[in-house]
Amino acid sequence: MALVSVVTPVYNGEEYLGECIASVLNQSFSDWEYVICDNCSTDHTREIIESFSGDKRIRVYSNPKLLSVLDSFNRAASLVSREAKYLKFLCADDMMFRDCLELMVAVADTNPSVRMVGSYKIEGQRAVVEGPPFPQDLVSGRKVSRWFFSGRKGVLGSETNHLIRLPVELVRGNLFDDSFAMHSDTELFIRLLQNGGDFGFVHQVLTFTREHETSVSSTQSRILGTGVLEYSAIVAKHGPGFLTTNEMRTLMRAYKRAYSHFLFRSLLASRRKEIWRYHKSNWDRLGMTMNSLEIASAVLLGAAMCVAKPVDSLSRLRRRHLRTRRKRL
Repeated sequence: MALVSVVTPVYNGEEYLGECIASVLNQSFSDWEYVICDNCSTDHTREIIESFSGDKRIRVYSNPKLLSVLDSFNRAASLVSREAKYLKFLCADDMMFRDCLELMVAVADTNPSVRMVGSYKIEGQRAVVEGPPFPQDLVSGRKVSRWFFSGRKGVLGSETNHLIRLPVELVRGNLFDDSFAMHSDTELFIRLLQNGGDFGFVHQVLTFTREHETSVSSTQSRILGTGVLEYSAIVAKHGPGFLTTNEMRTLMRAYKRAYSHFLFRSLLASRRKEIWRYHKSNWDRLGMTMNSLEIASAVLLGAAMCVAKPVDSLSRLRRRHLRTRRKRL
């Protein structure tokens, strides 16, 4: 019986998958199983997986048909051993550093109240060091969620960055909520912490999350503004479980103001039709409401800011225009 089930869903991951798998094999902690679920890849993904087949701790599955990203993650999570105590996602283009599992499991085993364990991490070319003050390795899930709601987004991170205690009630079903298409990992982490569990932490860099121009997270999210929409929806859905009524009202007002500003700026973007189409089609799905008055207010406020600070506004527009030109070249 393996203590930790490491899970990697993969689709056409030939470029980085070998490094990803090697980072599991090189762990200082050895009590793991590795579930790799191939989502009908058409490149050399399968051959790369098979080149590591000598290790009996690796279990390989193939989806019977091409699934969406979230459905692929959900199916992969459903394949973990029922005896496993911990779940560790590892995206196919990411890596764990050598002591990742050992140090995370140590914190979780020492603190039975912990639902998740996080750490410092590298995302692309930057180190993210948000977390509790050193050397504190335990903080309430309520406090961590409040940190997130107040703007400390880096404390949660992506799927690769955490160890999750099993059993997770939804691991056999829809672990990730597809209502939050681009930020379902964040919504999952908040959901895991909403019933009083604690958040463990290791004050070392333990994971590397790759960012590249072709990734969904680094292009579509930035262009369409999925974060400002889905983060607002996460606060609206889960905020009442962590915040007072007055805090909730103040925070939602701030999120709606930021969202209104984004909608105004999108009017000036080269892909404004695509952006507005995305947001209008997703309001109902996420339970968000933006009436005509709020949108009109955003336009007026944005215009007023342009008039009040014309130099700053023109500078921002110029930078945006230059970025758009570079992307077209």
